[in-house]
Amino acid sequence: APDLHGAVDDLLRRLGGRNAVIGVPYLWLLLFFLLPFAIVLRISVSEMEGVQFKDLLTLQDGVLQLTLKLSNYVFLTDDALYIKTYLASLKYAAATTVLCLVIGYPFAYFMARARSTLQPALLMLVMLPFWTSFLLRVYAWKGLLSDNGWVSDLLINTGIDRLLAAAGLIPAPGQLMHTPFSLVLGMTYTYLPFMILPLYGNLSKMDLRLLEAAADLGATAWTAFWKITVPLSKAGIIAGSM
Repeated sequence: APDLHGAVDDLLRRLGGRNAVIGVPYLWLLLFFLLPFAIVLRISVSEMEGVQFKDLLTLQDGVLQLTLKLSNYVFLTDDALYIKTYLASLKYAAATTVLCLVIGYPFAYFMARARSTLQPALLMLVMLPFWTSFLLRVYAWKGLLSDNGWVSDLLINTGIDRLLAAAGLIPAPGQLMHTPFSLVLGMTYTYLPFMILPLYGNLSKMDLRLLEAAADLGATAWTAFWKITVPLSKAGIIAGSM
């Protein structure tokens, strides 16, 4: 009985610690992410009264009334500009996600398989951009892709700009800024760490004995990667894509 009581206490302590670790970030997101969205949602369906918004719920003659203004959403569906803009946003987001996954997965895999003494340094390199302002990093790319920027000169001298123009990613050779190419490049650079970190956390916890068992059963390294490593890292892929 004492052993059972101690085991229950230990389980409760571990669950309490886990809930605290998960609960604090969730509370932060609720307060500073979902709450502003809820405020904007309320504004979007509220009637204006001078410079103030009317209450959504009113009580008149003992009757509770809910008044929602949906004309803003009707306007969004009537104007094709907003629909095209939203679809373009989804297109660029999808392209950025695919590029981050293609670039980030090999890097995360290499980090997870590197020597334990080397992993902290690699992790630090991934997190290093967070030490610099987001705007400064974006403006740095603006300088690199502008005229006489060394990245711009490299792309032009190697003829890559002509390939980009043929693919429709830039309007003409040499015009790299303010194009789909520069947009996707900046977004991929910015969001790449958010793909690498969850993938690394997922891959570093994988049981390598599964790969050894697959090899003993005759699976090639490529087959083991696609049938074991990739399915087990699905949670990291989903988290990074989100």
